[in-house]
Amino acid sequence: MRTIIKRNLKEIGNRKNIELLYACETGSRAWGFPSPDSDYDVRFIYRHERNWYLSLSAKKDSIEFMKDDLDITGWDLKKCLLLLKKSNVPLIERFQSPIVYFAAPGFKQEFRQLIATYYSPTAVFFHHYSLALKFREQVQPGKPFKLKSLFYMLRSLLSCNWILHNDQVVPMELNKLLRYNNAAVNKTIMELVALKATKPESYYHKGPSALLKWIEKQFEHLAASREQLKVNNTRMDALDHYFINKLNETTYHK
Repeated sequence: MRTIIKRNLKEIGNRKNIELLYACETGSRAWGFPSPDSDYDVRFIYRHERNWYLSLSAKKDSIEFMKDDLDITGWDLKKCLLLLKKSNVPLIERFQSPIVYFAAPGFKQEFRQLIATYYSPTAVFFHHYSLALKFREQVQPGKPFKLKSLFYMLRSLLSCNWILHNDQVVPMELNKLLRYNNAAVNKTIMELVALKATKPESYYHKGPSALLKWIEKQFEHLAASREQLKVNNTRMDALDHYFINKLNETTYHK
């Protein structure tokens, strides 16, 4: 599948006349809890030639491609830098992905340095907290629920908990988010990961009740602690400087 993905990325680059800067896997495969029928959620970052950005007309800054079990989406470099100013979580996660399909020389390291500058624990916390609340409605004790929904909720809860304990960027993979749990909870979670690996995305599950009770306590803890977070008010200067330098590079590879 890696070969197929890389071939499709190259074809998209040629067809759209863009330079590919970075491409990785996101979604359940990168998070560490895929099902056998999980899609491949490929995300990439690209740039145009310098003159493309000098036009006064508004232009599309994203690319979408769907085929079979491939879900491929690309964001333009300028769009990414503007999103980074807001500490956009999906963008930041891409640079934590354990599955990288392509990285232009030096680009991943450069962007991760920018992430370190613009990372806002508050913005990331409330992104995950709102997601956890959304999926909480779908996971009710005593009722069957999609195992997929449970994991989406769990991952966001654990990400919020990570932020309360750690100033570093939240890891993407579920198993790395288990650091601050007790062993019994982690054992249950990993058993469910193994179960999900054998079930389709549509699979419904019920329980385990002990984990659901622990989840409710986590919601209470997060609600009581969320006002303690730091806000990042870094200015645009570093992003402007990086963008201009990137556009002025003499090398442009299609």
